[in-house]
Amino acid sequence: MADTTGVVVKVTAVEVFLLHERFVIVKLTGSDGTAGWGSAAFHGGETTARIAARLGNELIGRNAFAVEANWQDLFRKGYRLGTTGSHMAALGGLDIALWDLKGRALSAPVWELLGGRIRDRVPMYSSLMKRGLPAAEEIERVARRMEQGYRAVKFHTGVHWGLGAGDDNTVEIVGAVRDAFGGRENLEIMVDLNHAYTVSDAIRVGRKLEGLEVTWMEEPIAPWDYAGYDRLQHALDLPIAAGEQEYNLWQFRDLMTVAHVDVVQPNITSCGGFTQGKKIAALAEAFNVPLHFHNTEPTLTTAAHLHLWATSPMCGGVHEYYGEDEHPLRDVTPLLAEPLDVVNGHLAVPDGPGLGVEVDEALVRRVGALVTP
Repeated sequence: MADTTGVVVKVTAVEVFLLHERFVIVKLTGSDGTAGWGSAAFHGGETTARIAARLGNELIGRNAFAVEANWQDLFRKGYRLGTTGSHMAALGGLDIALWDLKGRALSAPVWELLGGRIRDRVPMYSSLMKRGLPAAEEIERVARRMEQGYRAVKFHTGVHWGLGAGDDNTVEIVGAVRDAFGGRENLEIMVDLNHAYTVSDAIRVGRKLEGLEVTWMEEPIAPWDYAGYDRLQHALDLPIAAGEQEYNLWQFRDLMTVAHVDVVQPNITSCGGFTQGKKIAALAEAFNVPLHFHNTEPTLTTAAHLHLWATSPMCGGVHEYYGEDEHPLRDVTPLLAEPLDVVNGHLAVPDGPGLGVEVDEALVRRVGALVTP
């Protein structure tokens, strides 16, 4: 890294774009001419984008390197409203862009600014998003992913927010795939229920999954039911995962100390970017809980997560990558000038400055709508 003693870069411009009416992309420009890019979680769409634009105006003229001070101030701008939801997503996008700008200004990758990486490539699992497919089609999908080098997949089964209602072929799907491909040494299987069950239903299904070598059962019940998660953790010999719906540090504390989940799954584009993400990672290390970030946007969000995965001790094992054949930001209007390349089921951690990836700015301006507060 070059000698940058005394260097101060101030934020001179903030632009927020909304792509495909839901993806929020942030660009920060520094006084040295460098630019940093970030993404906010897609929930909230235009609402999140407008909050990001409003909060971004607060950064104009500030020291871009003072990421903690900037984060704390923007967090408090949401007093009474800003500890969850779109406010935290908007803050996450801005924070990621600040770290990217800082890394580019200092000619250092974000992972170096975070303390240095402990792994240079990350094993991925293919997150298969389509629901309701028959077992034969799921087997075909898995076979294609294994041909691409993946050795882990995640199914989305059950009825989204069903709370015990509706048809459920979770056990049928997992059993058929296990029969087709063998044990966990050949293929890891995760199951994401997206709150399909009541606690009693989750226990009933979970007991059937115990014998099928499932790596974890994700979000089986309502996210706020910490007592229910604690009941599941005691009732089942099956790891329980959650965290996608959490936004702040104390929620993750309570997931670990009250809900006692076995796997914690934040998404830094939802919960405040790198600045809070590294604190969540420290909590996970303190409580010895595996950390597997939620990650279903396969471009800028994945690039950001790679830097945190690379530097966090509890981020062993496989990590999520969008597993369908078409994603708007990867396959329809490619956000990155050079796509991230999954090789033998792994992604390399970028070595370039900042996030280490280049955004196709011309495409962003052509496809995206510039959003004002």
